[in-house]
Amino acid sequence: MKLKTVRARQGLLWVRAGFTVFFRQPLAFAALFALFGLVVFVLLQLPAVGPVLALSLMPVATVAFLLATREVLAGRIATPRLALLPLRDPLNRNRLLQLGAAYAAAAIAVVLLSHVLDGGRFAAAIEAIATEETTAAAALEDPLLPWSVLLRLGLMALLSLAFWHAPALVCWGRMPVNKALFASIVACWRSRGAFAVYGIAWFGLTMLFVTLLQVVTALLGLQQVMGLAVLPLTMLVSTIFYASLYFSFVDAFDLSGGPDSSEDEAKTA
Repeated sequence: MKLKTVRARQGLLWVRAGFTVFFRQPLAFAALFALFGLVVFVLLQLPAVGPVLALSLMPVATVAFLLATREVLAGRIATPRLALLPLRDPLNRNRLLQLGAAYAAAAIAVVLLSHVLDGGRFAAAIEAIATEETTAAAALEDPLLPWSVLLRLGLMALLSLAFWHAPALVCWGRMPVNKALFASIVACWRSRGAFAVYGIAWFGLTMLFVTLLQVVTALLGLQQVMGLAVLPLTMLVSTIFYASLYFSFVDAFDLSGGPDSSEDEAKTA
C-alpha cells in the first residue's frame, strides 16, 4: 500500500462520487446510518460512560460505511450486517477497539483543552441557549464567541487528520494503530488541497440546502416546521458524507486490484 499524489480538484470529485453512490442504494445507506444512530442514542443514555462509548464507536462506523460503498460499487446490496463485519476478524477487532479508545480520549482532551483556552465561554453560551432566551441573546453577542467556535473546529480538524484514514489502514492495510495514525496524518497532509476543497464543498452544500429549506418553508407558510425539517436534512447530508469517505481513501493509497477511484466513479455518473 503506497501513498498517491492527490490533486486539489479530487475534493470535488469525492463529494460528487458520494452523491452518485448514495443514490444507487439510498435505502441501504440510510439504514446503516440509522442503525449507528440508534446505537449512539442508546449509548448516550448511559451515565458517564455513554458518551465515551459512543465516541469509541466511530472507527467501526467508518469502516462499515467504507465497506458499504465498496459493496455498492461492486454491484452488491449493502446491508446493515456490514456494521459487524469489521469486528469478525480478531486482529481487526482489537485494533479498531484500540483506535476507538484513542479517538474517544483524544476527542475528550480536545473538549477539555478548548474549555480551558476559552475560559468556558463556549460551554456557557450553549447552556444559556438551552435555558433562557434572554441570556442566550447576551451569550451570542460575546465578541470572543466566534473565536471559541473556531478554536474547537481547528482542534477537531487536526484530530481528524490522524483518524481519517486510520480505520481503513488497520483493516485493509493491516497496520498497527500507531502506524495507521501516522500514515493517516501524512496522507491527509499530502492531500491537504483536496481536503480543503472537500471541506469547502460540503460546507457550501450544507448552507445551500439549509437556505433552500428556509425558502420553501417560508413560501409555504410553514416556518414553524423548519426546526423539524432540519433534522432529516442533517441526517441525509451526513449519510452522503459518510458514503463519500471511501473515495478519499482509495485516491490517497494505492490498492492493487481495488475498486474504482473517485475520478473513475465520477466519469460514470
